Amino acid sequence: MMMNRCTLLLLTISWMTLLGTASSSSSSTPSLRRNVLEEEEEETKGTETETETTDTGGFMNEEAYITKLAEKLRPYELETSIVHGQPTVQLHQFLHLHHMKTGGTSMDGLLNCAMRRLKNMQNTNQQPSQQQQKQQKQQQQQQQKKHHGNTVSYMNIHECGLNRYLKCRDGEDPRCRDQINNAAILSYCAPLMDLEAFGWTTKTTTTTTGVSGEDDHVNGTTTTSTTTNDTAIVPPKEETTAIISDTTTTKPPHAVTVFRHPVDRVWSMFRFQTKRCYQCRNLTDVYAAMDDANSGAHKMDEICAQQLLNHQTRNLVSDIKWRNSTTFNNADPATEDMILEEAIDNMKNFFTLIGLTENMNDTAKMVGLVFPFMNETYTPPSDTTTGKSHEKCGMPHRNASPQNNRCGKDGRSHWDLPKHPDAATREAILQHNALDVQLYEQAVQQFQYQKMALGLMDNNDKEEGDVPNQE
Repeated sequence: MMMNRCTLLLLTISWMTLLGTASSSSSSTPSLRRNVLEEEEEETKGTETETETTDTGGFMNEEAYITKLAEKLRPYELETSIVHGQPTVQLHQFLHLHHMKTGGTSMDGLLNCAMRRLKNMQNTNQQPSQQQQKQQKQQQQQQQKKHHGNTVSYMNIHECGLNRYLKCRDGEDPRCRDQINNAAILSYCAPLMDLEAFGWTTKTTTTTTGVSGEDDHVNGTTTTSTTTNDTAIVPPKEETTAIISDTTTTKPPHAVTVFRHPVDRVWSMFRFQTKRCYQCRNLTDVYAAMDDANSGAHKMDEICAQQLLNHQTRNLVSDIKWRNSTTFNNADPATEDMILEEAIDNMKNFFTLIGLTENMNDTAKMVGLVFPFMNETYTPPSDTTTGKSHEKCGMPHRNASPQNNRCGKDGRSHWDLPKHPDAATREAILQHNALDVQLYEQAVQQFQYQKMALGLMDNNDKEEGDVPNQE
């Protein structure tokens, strides 16, 4: 299950080229990955992973990597522009990729609170003139007609609502596609491989353009005018009505995601959907049926099955060729190496910041430092008022397991499942999520480097105690 060392060597060389120098003092760099299946011998109440490897993203010098990471994690304020007199948050700026049962619903709660707070700030601080009010009303009416009555700056799409998701992804629901493409902030519970189908990109692209008439041009990017219900976060740029440009640059959004140890994540998912997904069967029996091609397990809901098989790795691959979900269970070693390499690369390069469910306190601190509008308390640069108290936004615990899963003997009462799986169930989860285990190891390392880069711990400090696992 381990990645081919030749592939890792190529990655290391490419990062050395980017850095421009490699430290010769690093004479004993540990292996970038290890197969933790051989080391998962004892059952613990939690499943914290003590990572001993030192993957610095290809940098031979850990200090240089942390310095580079600190540049990436500089505070980012949402950008706005003035469109017909109205401050408008520019499109495709922030994305939260939500893995099931990793605390993503809690992150969405923080995000929704932050947007509500921004909207309230706008309503309080902005006092447009009568002419501006008239222009805003006219544009809102135009946009409402264009967007079927909805003025959108935030949108969410979740693969767990599969029928709606597929219709939106495949273009059968143009209203949904339109709303997502005209969003500034997106909560996305689905694989990266589908993101470009919704009009969002995972890579920077430059295309040739001609003369644009009514588009707004910001930082070399041509963006279509849209109305938003949110506030201006940074002082808005002056209105532009005509731009002459040879190129248009499309950039990926600033993205955040939260990882969780696969044993805890899968067990939490099983407890959350014990009846609807897994028909009140033991998880070991569910896995056995999935492994038996003649068992009829293929009739299981596709999303329910995907949740048990390297779900986090699947979400992080961006090549559409991996869309076949069976690829993520019992693939040949060479294929698994390619999948894992792509997932780790996206974790480190596509995402601005990652978090850990096992340490949501530090995750929330990091999010607030890198994205100030999501901090617990926030005053935007454009807010000139003094002494004003705004709403505080925290990271609430949401989406806990049901109090009654209706899997008792009578079909109505509760099947009281333990908070942590027994040894046999734990081993079954590990065997079916080997890629997620290795990805999680790398996430733990990246998380520690982020803490160092943000000054939340000294380079020599040990990891602080984690908060209890979320359900």
